[in-house]
Amino acid sequence: MIIEYTHPELGGEVTARAGYYVPLEEHILPYAGREVLYVLGHACIDNSCCSMPGNWGYIQVPGFLERKHIRGAGAPNPVSEVELIQDEETRHQIKRLIQDRHPGSQVEIWSGEYAQEPRSA
Repeated sequence: MIIEYTHPELGGEVTARAGYYVPLEEHILPYAGREVLYVLGHACIDNSCCSMPGNWGYIQVPGFLERKHIRGAGAPNPVSEVELIQDEETRHQIKRLIQDRHPGSQVEIWSGEYAQEPRSA
């Protein structure tokens, strides 16, 4: 499934209910002749009534980059098309490769719950 992906503003703090997160770097991982797009960031829970404060590194993997910056090139939040990674073995291998590059970070590979169908041109 191909979705539209809005790139985050790198270095900008995003406030959430129990804390905040900061997308820091965007990377491309070559994999089987394709490009896997992922974002490395930092998250912090500092405002929760139910859990202890905490900080951790995170990595979000939207999927395979299909078309980069189809809208908004040069703007703070351009839009690209990415293909969600459906195959479980591929997801496992990509997660392992990213964890080898960035030990200790929590890796989240997007699934259909993040899907927003691309607009027709």
